[in-house]
Amino acid sequence: MKNIPTAPRTNRDALAALVVGEIDTLLDKLDALQGHVNATGENIQITINKLEAAGESYNQAVLAANCRSKNEMFEYLKTISATIVAKTYDEQRVLVQKLIRDAVSDEIIALKRAISDSSEYHQGAFLSSWGKIVMGCTLTALMTGAITVELIQRLVIF
Repeated sequence: MKNIPTAPRTNRDALAALVVGEIDTLLDKLDALQGHVNATGENIQITINKLEAAGESYNQAVLAANCRSKNEMFEYLKTISATIVAKTYDEQRVLVQKLIRDAVSDEIIALKRAISDSSEYHQGAFLSSWGKIVMGCTLTALMTGAITVELIQRLVIF
């Protein structure tokens, strides 16, 4: 037989029917809420995945920017170092040249004084013996050079 709903006979039956109806409505709402909670959980998981991907993308962008900055810094430091080394080398070269020039000029001045002092006392003797030898050697060298040049020119012409 079919279960045909009949009107409640007592207040208690009416209250029970009302409570059962309310419970049925609450269960339907609970099922709908469970569906919304599941959909929201899926949406949250999608959002989490997107945020993780964005975070990884951001991390890669920061690493790439750091790498570029590091390379640019190395190139800058290499350029600056080369410039400073060249400048320092030039400064040191000039300083060493000046120091050598000062040291050598002092030695040359002292040598000139010594020669000048000794030549004043021995000028006559020097010219008499060694001076004649040096003059003779110089004249011989000059004449030999002139003869050599003349011979080379005549050989080249023929």
